[in-house]
Amino acid sequence: MKKWLLFVVSLFVVIGMTACSGNSGTADSSQSEGGAVGESASSGTKGKITFAYWGAQTEADAIKQVIADFEKSHPEIKVESQWIQKDYLTKLQTMIAGGTAPDVMLISGGDLPGFASAFQEQQVDPSAFSSPSLVDSMSVDGKAYAVPFIIKPKVMAINLDLFKKNNIPLPSPSNPMTMDQFDEMAKKLTTGEGSSKVFGSEPLYLPNLIYSFGGSFYSDDNTQSLLGSPEAIKAGEYIVAAKQEGIVPSDNEKQGQNMMNWFLSGRIAMYTDFGPWYIPQLADVKGFDWDMVPFPGGGGSKEINGLAISKDSKNAEAAKIFVHHLTQDDGAQKIIGGNKSAYGVPVLASATGAFEQIYPGKNLKAFVLASEKQHPQEAQKRTNEINNEMKAIDDQTPIGIGSKDVKEVFPQVAEKINNILKQ
Repeated sequence: MKKWLLFVVSLFVVIGMTACSGNSGTADSSQSEGGAVGESASSGTKGKITFAYWGAQTEADAIKQVIADFEKSHPEIKVESQWIQKDYLTKLQTMIAGGTAPDVMLISGGDLPGFASAFQEQQVDPSAFSSPSLVDSMSVDGKAYAVPFIIKPKVMAINLDLFKKNNIPLPSPSNPMTMDQFDEMAKKLTTGEGSSKVFGSEPLYLPNLIYSFGGSFYSDDNTQSLLGSPEAIKAGEYIVAAKQEGIVPSDNEKQGQNMMNWFLSGRIAMYTDFGPWYIPQLADVKGFDWDMVPFPGGGGSKEINGLAISKDSKNAEAAKIFVHHLTQDDGAQKIIGGNKSAYGVPVLASATGAFEQIYPGKNLKAFVLASEKQHPQEAQKRTNEINNEMKAIDDQTPIGIGSKDVKEVFPQVAEKINNILKQ
C-alpha cells in the first residue's frame, strides 16, 4: 500500500502497506514492569486479546497462520483477529478515540509518530533483531512504542525478455547499478511509439529516488528538511528529465492506467517501485520471464512494520506474550517470512533464509540485501501539515502537473517545512 501520508513526506502517490518481524530462540523470558516484551509459559496469563492489521487476502492468510501457531503454543490465550481491509489508519483512529482500540495493532514506522500517544512504551532489546537500527524506526523521542515485526524494502523488477531482445547485459543481482547506468539502460529499452511503445521504466517516485542521488528528506536528528539540498534537487530534476525524454510514461499516457499491468504486458522494462507484495502476482503469470535486482543507485526506502500494544489494553500481559512470539520466535518469523504471500523480510537474521526460498529461481536475496542497507521511511509527528506543504511539488513542478523549476520550488517547500518543525 502506498501512501505519502505514511511516508510523512507525501507528494502525490499513496504508498502500499504491509507487515511482519521477529527473533528469539527462547520462548520463555520473564515479563517485567514498564512494558517489557517477553514470554512466560508459567505466568498464568490467559484470556482473549484482539489484533488489528491490514493487508491483501494473501497477507491476511499469512497473519492467520502465525496466529494459529501462537495459539497452538499458548492455548491459554485466544487471539481475535481484526482484518481491516480499507482505511486502516482512519478506522484505527476511530477505535482509539472511542475507547475500543485493539490490544495489539500493526503499525508502520512512517505512521508511528501520529499514534505513539495511544501505545504503551516497550522495553525492546535492539540486539535481538537482524539490525539494531530496526528499533529506531519503532521509536519516538528515543522511546520504543512498537516492536519490529517485518521489513518491506524496495527493489527493481526487470523484464528479462526485453533485456535479451535488446542485447543488454543483465544487471548484477547483488550490486546496485549507478544512476548513469540506469539512465543508459532505460533509454536503450525504450522503443516504439503510440499504444505499442515500450518504456524503460514506470514513472519514477521521489521518496525512492532521493536516496539514489545521495539525498534524504530530513537531517539525521530529524530537525531540518533537506529537500532544498543539491542531492534532492538533482533527484527531482532527473524525474522531470525522464518524463521529458519519454523513457517513462507521460501524465497523459499513464492516466487511468495500472503501471504494474503495463510491466506484466511488456510495456515497461524496469519497475523500480517494487515491493514484496507484488511477488505473488508475478509468480502466477505464465510466459513472463522476470527477476529482481537491487534498486538503482542504492536508493529506495524500506518500510518497517511493528506491533504496538494499546495503552488501554485490558489484557496487556497476554498482549506482550503475543507480540514477543510474533516478533522474536524463530518459528513464527519463518512462518510469516516464508509464506507464499511474500509478506516481507523477517526481522530475525535466522529466519531470512525462509524468505529467500519462497520462490526458487527468483532473486529474493535482493530484498534481504535491501532490508540491511536501505534507508528506512522518514517520519515526523506533524504529518498532515508537512503533507500539505509537499503538495506544492506535485502542483507546481513538472514532477506533477506544474511548470516551475524544481530548483525554485524545493527550497521554498523545505523552508516551510522547517518552520513547522520549529513549532
